[in-house]
Amino acid sequence: MTQMYDHGGGVKSIRVPIPDNPLGHTLVYVVDTDRGPVLVDTGWDDPTSWDTLAEGLAACGTAPGEIHGVVITHHHPDHHGLSGKVREASGAWIAMHAADAAIVRRTRTTRPDRWFTYMAAKLTAAGAPEDHVAPLRTARRPSTMPGFTPADPDREIVPGELLDLPGRRLRAIWTPGHTPGHVCLHLEEDHPAQLPGHGRLFSGDHLLPGITPHIGLYEDPDDTTVTDPLGDYLASLERIAALTPAEVLPAHQHTFTDAPARVRQLLT
Repeated sequence: MTQMYDHGGGVKSIRVPIPDNPLGHTLVYVVDTDRGPVLVDTGWDDPTSWDTLAEGLAACGTAPGEIHGVVITHHHPDHHGLSGKVREASGAWIAMHAADAAIVRRTRTTRPDRWFTYMAAKLTAAGAPEDHVAPLRTARRPSTMPGFTPADPDREIVPGELLDLPGRRLRAIWTPGHTPGHVCLHLEEDHPAQLPGHGRLFSGDHLLPGITPHIGLYEDPDDTTVTDPLGDYLASLERIAALTPAEVLPAHQHTFTDAPARVRQLLT
């Protein structure tokens, strides 16, 4: 059964399944705007996931063809996978931070064999067991990696700026670490239940109630720039704690309060 939840104040969520994954589902948020519903993330590109999203949208009183826009917290396929299908159904725009959009473009244009060869060499150098590396040595086609051809976004999320959502105040907060272009989205509006704090936060995978997100090392084979994704993540956590949102709406598990306390746990 489709699981839709009304969070109040024109925000609902749909539990879109992730096939064969212990996370179980992605929470896709539906935000009402003056120009129609906008999605925060879309879920994995899978027929069952698409059907669940469509059923959930119907439970919200809308449909894929009525979506005005899609805001992506980060490029991972359980968040961005269905974006292309939503755009095909509705003509919706897709917005993403420039750093993750660059990864999407690189994924779309790099030959799979070159990428797999590069990753196999990196993992071997890091000491990964051969049985973990072997599948990469034989993977040569995009079909071997689900979600390998993600939709190219057509709008850029600019950190610190309000998104173009008529009737809503949704501000982008850049929170790199999980991915270079991960963003949280701060809904700068009074909480419908009048919980103490400042608005609500769509936290993607940056801040989750019971699990710690992995830190992503997204290297470009043609770029020798030294990056510090763990340092970026720790600094990003501090920025989110300073917002003191009344409630956090993550992409997995469940909503929660007291973001500063959860940040302290993760920093520790």
